[in-house]
Amino acid sequence: MTIRNLLRGALARLLSHRPVLGGLVAALVALPAGAAEPVFPPAASVGLVPPSGMTPAKGFAGFEHRSGASIIIVEMPPEAYGQISEKFTPEALRATGFLVKGEAEALPVAGGEGRLLRGTQSANGLTYAKWVAVAKGAAGTGLVTVQVPEAASKQVSGPAVEAALRTIAFRAKAGIAEQMAALPYRVDETAGFRPVAVFAGNGLLLTDGPKDVDPDRSQPVVIVTPSLGKVAVGPGQESAFARKALATLKDLTDVAVTDEERTTRGGSVVVRLRGTGTDAKSGRPLAMSQTMVFDGPGYLRIVAFADPDKADALARAERVAASVSPR
Repeated sequence: MTIRNLLRGALARLLSHRPVLGGLVAALVALPAGAAEPVFPPAASVGLVPPSGMTPAKGFAGFEHRSGASIIIVEMPPEAYGQISEKFTPEALRATGFLVKGEAEALPVAGGEGRLLRGTQSANGLTYAKWVAVAKGAAGTGLVTVQVPEAASKQVSGPAVEAALRTIAFRAKAGIAEQMAALPYRVDETAGFRPVAVFAGNGLLLTDGPKDVDPDRSQPVVIVTPSLGKVAVGPGQESAFARKALATLKDLTDVAVTDEERTTRGGSVVVRLRGTGTDAKSGRPLAMSQTMVFDGPGYLRIVAFADPDKADALARAERVAASVSPR
C-alpha cells in the first residue's frame, strides 16, 4: 500500500462521504465570533477561519456544527495538487454522487493557488449543499470538503462557507510524533514498525523497512483508520461487515479469508481476519491481516500486508492492533 494509493482512496471517500452526523463531540470550545485568524486542527498544516458556530471536530481533521454541517480537511503532498486538478471537473466527480453546478473556479490562497467546485449531494434521504476545494501552499496540498444540510442553510449559510474557503492557509508541517498525538486513538505498541505518515487527518501508516514510499509493497505495512461518523453495524453483523471490508480493499485481487477470530475487549467486539490476496499492479502474492474493533456507533480498523514468507510481520502487526484504542 503506497501513500499515493492511500491518498487516492481518501480522496474518493471524501468526495462521496456521507455527512458526519451528531455522534462526534467538539474537541475545543466554540470559536469567538468574528475570529480573523485561521484555525488549524491539532498538528495539521492546513486550516481556515470556520463559519460562526462551527467547532473543531474530535473524530476527523476539520470542523462540525450541531446541525450536521461539516468541514473535512485532508492534507496531501505538494505534487498531489496537479494530480487532483486534472480530474477536478463536474464530469469526473459525478460518479461520486456530487452534482456540480457550473465549472471549477479559481480560489485565492495566500502564497499559493486553488480551485473550487459547488453543488449538491444526497445521502440518507437528505440533500446537502456541498463545496470541494483543492489548494496548494508552501507546506503542501489541502483538500477541503464542506457539506451543509438544506435545513441548516440559515445556521451555516452559503456566503459564510464561501468566505471561510477564502481563508484557507498553510503552516509548517508538524513532526510525526505530534501528528500521532492528535489522532482520535492511541497506538501504545509499534512492535518494530516505524510510523511513516498520518493521512486524511485520522489515518496512520507504519512500515518495517527503510523506505517511506514503497510502490512495490516490498516492506510489511500496517494501516490504522477509524470510521468516519456513525456506522450501521448491528449485533452479530460484525464478521460479515469485516469480511466485506477486506474483500473491497483497493488494488488487490483474489482476496480470500483463511482464518477468523471473534473476541471482546471491554464493551467492544473485535473481529480478526487473516487472508491472502494478489497485488493487482505487480501480481505479487500477499499475506494480510485485518483487525476491526467495533465500539458503539463506530469502529477502528487495522490492516497489515506482508510477503507470505514474513508471517512474523503479521503477528507483530496484530500486536499493534491489540494496542490501538480510542482516546
